[in-house]
Amino acid sequence: MMKRYYIQLKKNQKMSLLETICTHLKLDENASKKLIIQGSVWHNNKRIKDHNLIIDDTFLLQIFQPEFPIKEYSMNKQNIKYEDEHLIIINKEAGVNTCPSPFSDTDCLSYGVQKYFDEKKIDYQVFTINRLDKPTKGLVFFAKNKKVETLLHQMFKERDVKKLYLAITPKFDLKQETFFIRDFLEWKGKSQDAISYIKFTKEKNDLFYFTVYPKTGRTHQIRKHFQKYLIPLIGDATYGNYSNKDELGLTCFYYRFKHPVTNKKMEIKFLDECK
Repeated sequence: MMKRYYIQLKKNQKMSLLETICTHLKLDENASKKLIIQGSVWHNNKRIKDHNLIIDDTFLLQIFQPEFPIKEYSMNKQNIKYEDEHLIIINKEAGVNTCPSPFSDTDCLSYGVQKYFDEKKIDYQVFTINRLDKPTKGLVFFAKNKKVETLLHQMFKERDVKKLYLAITPKFDLKQETFFIRDFLEWKGKSQDAISYIKFTKEKNDLFYFTVYPKTGRTHQIRKHFQKYLIPLIGDATYGNYSNKDELGLTCFYYRFKHPVTNKKMEIKFLDECK
């Protein structure tokens, strides 16, 4: 998926960031500039985007070079499902990162939302409140100020936000229509309690549709639970027999919560296959 390089100049050597990358990675100027602009170049855990910056032997550059082209993300304003002066909720498309990755900070939803904030003269640095896997579609929260960001994070942490997912599988021998799943899932060496409520909704075109309420929000929780206790979701290249080109049958389509400022009861729905 990507290559990682480390560059440190020799003692007393100096050159611009652009020249350093051109020389050491043997890339032309355009390819080197692209790496810098898209956020692939790091020093001291921070991205460097000034190609004229003078680099010396005190710099240890870390470069994440993706093996696929990076396309700058532009947010479709029709994907805004709710907005007020405090927060905005966006429908993320499948195949889009929610947040920056090591090799780019320009191909993700948060970049598109930041551009939108800048256009609207909303003076705030975007931070995502909740995240969805790259192949998962659905609703993502963004705050418009620090106070609301803190309140929303607390609401998610305390599970004061109810979310529902649409999950789609191939037709299979379904023995029951409702499932309560509670087990422990491993992620990066840690075992965490994971709870999912799953309800069969309908059959259409040899596909089964389920509504899922993940009481906990562990990484890949729904995908892992379907793979382990039912059947892998359609398009799941990680837990099923699919390729990365297949679309994952998972959509976060519903949120219910109290507004962090007005205390008003809120229901935000994104109806697609969920109709």
